[in-house]
Amino acid sequence: MAAAVALVVGLALGGGGWLVYRNHTGCQDRSLTVTADPAIAAAVTEVAARYNAAHCADVNVVTGDSAQTARLLSSGDMTADARPDVWIADSSLWFDGIKDGVVRSAPSVASSPVVFAMTPEGAQRHVAKLAKQGWGGFRGDTYSLRLLDPEASATGMASLLALSSAAGSGADGLQTFSGMLQGVQPSSDATDAITALADQGTPPVLPVSEQTIWRQQQEGRQVTAVYPPTAPILDFPYAVLTADRDRGRVAAGLLAALRSSDGVARLHDAWLRTPGGDAGRLISAGLPAAAPRVLPVIRPGAARGMRDTWTKMRQGLRALALIDVSDATLARMGTATRTQAMAGALSSGFSMMEDDTEFGLWSFPGRDARPYRPLVSVGPLREISPPYGTRRARLLQQIGGLRPKKGRNGGLYDAILDAYRELSKGYRPGMLNEVLVLTGGASGANDRITLDRLVTELQKDFDPEHQVNITLMAFGEGVDMTPLKRIAAATEGAAYPIRNNQQIMTLFRCALALRVKDDLHCSR
Repeated sequence: MAAAVALVVGLALGGGGWLVYRNHTGCQDRSLTVTADPAIAAAVTEVAARYNAAHCADVNVVTGDSAQTARLLSSGDMTADARPDVWIADSSLWFDGIKDGVVRSAPSVASSPVVFAMTPEGAQRHVAKLAKQGWGGFRGDTYSLRLLDPEASATGMASLLALSSAAGSGADGLQTFSGMLQGVQPSSDATDAITALADQGTPPVLPVSEQTIWRQQQEGRQVTAVYPPTAPILDFPYAVLTADRDRGRVAAGLLAALRSSDGVARLHDAWLRTPGGDAGRLISAGLPAAAPRVLPVIRPGAARGMRDTWTKMRQGLRALALIDVSDATLARMGTATRTQAMAGALSSGFSMMEDDTEFGLWSFPGRDARPYRPLVSVGPLREISPPYGTRRARLLQQIGGLRPKKGRNGGLYDAILDAYRELSKGYRPGMLNEVLVLTGGASGANDRITLDRLVTELQKDFDPEHQVNITLMAFGEGVDMTPLKRIAAATEGAAYPIRNNQQIMTLFRCALALRVKDDLHCSR
């Protein structure tokens, strides 16, 4: 029965799980099924084989990707009969999100610190500085930070927690943390990410487990480990899931075997340290005797909270920009007109947007009976848009051609309502759907609708489950923020006064943080 259950679990895990060891001892009354992460499965299988032979046991080990196993356990799709008796994930971070009571005990059986993978050339130039700075070294642009996908990798999640810890707490910490992640594209595979490391001016740094780097070196890849002074660890928790007393006794026996001198030797063979960080005979192979001090960021609930933050930061953007070309924008803002300042802000913003960002552009006031002028429809920036090349290029061309005209006014309230309804019709779940209004002081004095009517209509249209928000930026001195704040509040949006170029660049830099906390005061 135990072997059959192990096989079912292996099949359920698809490509991430397969039967590693199947016992034929006839000792089924001392059976146990174990699902172990690929990083430790081979060592556990060897220890289980010895344990079976010495104790007439029937311990069967299945290799199972930790992320897939966690999803099965948390989804409820895995019945109690199909559930393994013991689960050895690579990190206790995976326990977040699993129903309380499923994991009964989880002492660590091995460890591997999360350190920095670099090219040998990059490490040679930066090892001393980065080893001193640690996770705080990514506050600036000295290094090109790479990450493993935290949704599928405990290493990636632990890296986010370490970066957040280094950034600090509060609004300033969130802003610093978002700056660290600006432009980071996570990788789903550690081998691919290490293979792709190449110094191109700014040296790339990929946080991965120490075990991963040393295994990659054994396979001939040119990669060097740089050790920060503190690091989160993969703690390989031994989680007993069974409530059966007999199986519990076998689980305790296997745990003792993993902690024995022979068990520790098998773990060292897999380039893993003991729970306390001892490298044992791996020191002779070049592994540092002392692991970095443990950075205590892996706590119950930590992954759940960070996963929510990460999801918000990784949301794609679908936006329709309304840009003011009324005669109010002829006023100066520093050395440029307000129209020029707004056009420059949008152009700078495009340089920070990913190619899959969806963006469109209207200007107002419009012509004839329409309160706005449609310039570029909403769509991906990468999309081909003849004869300009891409939509990004077309947007830049249109922005560069914006010119205010004396005597043109009105359209602000009418255009906002039309833009809001236009964007709402094509609402995209999983993305930030946003109307972005850039004004240099246009009023709604000549509009068909009043401010009160606009706010009423927006409140009526706003759907908290399918949010389309309005963000307004007022360029220049003397712009009345009161009506703009009312418009923003109707859709849980925001309104910002912009007095100089530094303020707009500050907003762009903390754009990721604003996705997490929309009332954040961007301080730099």
